[in-house]
Amino acid sequence: MALGLSIFMNNVLPSFAVIGVGYVLERLIKVDKRTLSRLAIYVLTPCLVFSSIVKSQVDPAEFGRLTAYVIAFTLVMIAAGLAVGRLLGWSQQAIRALMLSIAFTNSGNMGLSIILFTFGEAGFALGATYFVATNLTANTLAAFIAAHGRGSLGQTLLQVLKLPGIYAFALALLLRSAAPLPNAVMRPVELIAQAQIPIMLMMLGVQLAQTRIGKRIKDISIGVILRLVGGAALAFGLAPLLGLSGLARDVAIAQSATPTAVSSALMAIEFGADADYVASVIFFSTLLSSITMSALLALLTT
Repeated sequence: MALGLSIFMNNVLPSFAVIGVGYVLERLIKVDKRTLSRLAIYVLTPCLVFSSIVKSQVDPAEFGRLTAYVIAFTLVMIAAGLAVGRLLGWSQQAIRALMLSIAFTNSGNMGLSIILFTFGEAGFALGATYFVATNLTANTLAAFIAAHGRGSLGQTLLQVLKLPGIYAFALALLLRSAAPLPNAVMRPVELIAQAQIPIMLMMLGVQLAQTRIGKRIKDISIGVILRLVGGAALAFGLAPLLGLSGLARDVAIAQSATPTAVSSALMAIEFGADADYVASVIFFSTLLSSITMSALLALLTT
């Protein structure tokens, strides 16, 4: 009970406060959500990815294993979303929204704070590596899912390749083992990166202010259950298969059970997917994660 209350107060409630700011702004002045999403995708996220990788102290082998795990986990969850959506007879647009909602985790502002609280600094470093890997999948797989159906396969791939997050990831890997970059380079990048999380959360509030949730609660519930419960169940089986053990295994499982990534809503908005559905799953999975994450962390730490 105490752990659940702590998670809610320290991780869920602050996030909802920032979401609330975006919600109120939309009600009062009508915010341009497309501009916010593009700012996050094309500027804030690349800076955050770059700075996180360059500053990472995680062993390269462990970094590789965690990245491989995230990619495998994401692909399996995408396949699960596709299978469930087809089984339920959903439209292609609805299936894409389901895949965006369950395959990509909020391992940043939600996951990292929980990891630090539960596993300390060593766990936080591993959690940050997981977060960087999820940004890689968000800038490739999530973008591909969101954009698919708007044109040919070649056009979809071209849209994905225009996203700068992929190149920020690759450049940071090249520079990670080099001499420390000068402050004149890193400080502006880090300063911009710090704005990513609050901007993304406010954008979610803007989207929620435009969304009617009541008529879709059953469909939303399916996404929430698959994200919070299905993600955790898959992680327990997949993490050992990808060579993760000890603290790295526990961190990977915990991060895999976090709510839906706000970046999924960004991609849905940018590429015209069902952003209302994705935003609704983000909202409810974030709210309910205070319960599911408490139970999971109690299991991992006993």
